[in-house]
Amino acid sequence: MNRIIAGLALVCAALLPAASEAAPLIAVDCAAGAVTAGDEAPNIHGHWDFLMIPRGTLSFGLMSIGFVGADYGGSLAPARTAPVVLRKVTLAGKSIQLIVASREGDVRFDGKLSAKGDFMCGTVTYHRGETFPMVAQKRPSTYQSQPQAQRAR
Repeated sequence: MNRIIAGLALVCAALLPAASEAAPLIAVDCAAGAVTAGDEAPNIHGHWDFLMIPRGTLSFGLMSIGFVGADYGGSLAPARTAPVVLRKVTLAGKSIQLIVASREGDVRFDGKLSAKGDFMCGTVTYHRGETFPMVAQKRPSTYQSQPQAQRAR
């Protein structure tokens, strides 16, 4: 995990604009590729390392996504705060939306998955409308869960 986080931090440092530039702090293209008819959403079950930059401060941690019945659920554990629950995970092709429960209200992530489904990038929207960039990379695993389409409801 340390290598992945260090790599993401280096990428972010290289992409940080000069103070006079108006570019986003994380300029990563997930290159989701074209979605074709019948293209099944990737299986996102597993552990993900994430990095976001709220209010200009690097924030990283671990996100765990698994099945709760036929749907996805999980938790997100930022390095600096307590773990929070992923209340809702929605996939539509390569688009992903995560709803995270917090004391102040829901926090929402809207993003895109890479073509292989092992990388996601997008925007986190806090309860008062603030937005921040976020990237996540799925950790390699030999465990293969059942595809979502095959899980019983």
